[in-house]
Amino acid sequence: MSAAILQGVPGSTQDIDLWLDLPPRQYMRAVNLALALGAQMVRNTVVELRDGTLVNFVYEVTGLREFGREFRRAKLLSFHGRKVPVMPLELIQKSKEAIRRPKDLVHLQYIAELLRLKRVGRGRR
Repeated sequence: MSAAILQGVPGSTQDIDLWLDLPPRQYMRAVNLALALGAQMVRNTVVELRDGTLVNFVYEVTGLREFGREFRRAKLLSFHGRKVPVMPLELIQKSKEAIRRPKDLVHLQYIAELLRLKRVGRGRR
């Protein structure tokens, strides 16, 4: 959801999901790097950074193709002063539609509305 918020979707989220292109057996590489930089372990793939930010390392995203194919569609956006690749809203929408947790159903309404407004805005040019 943090990627959707960066693109203008109203909402909140408790953590930042980072989708990494690592095989499942190597997932601890990212966790160990974060710990070496001062993060604290919270759960299996979740760390808390020094500033309190929760980061969840994700290795596959439900409803989407493999990392390499989807990464090509990423948008570079500014996040905490750095340009980072972010999934476009259409991919976030697709994943949330596949997962369908109660919070995803709420997020989907906001994402759909923003996408609709963007289409209307493009039509007025």
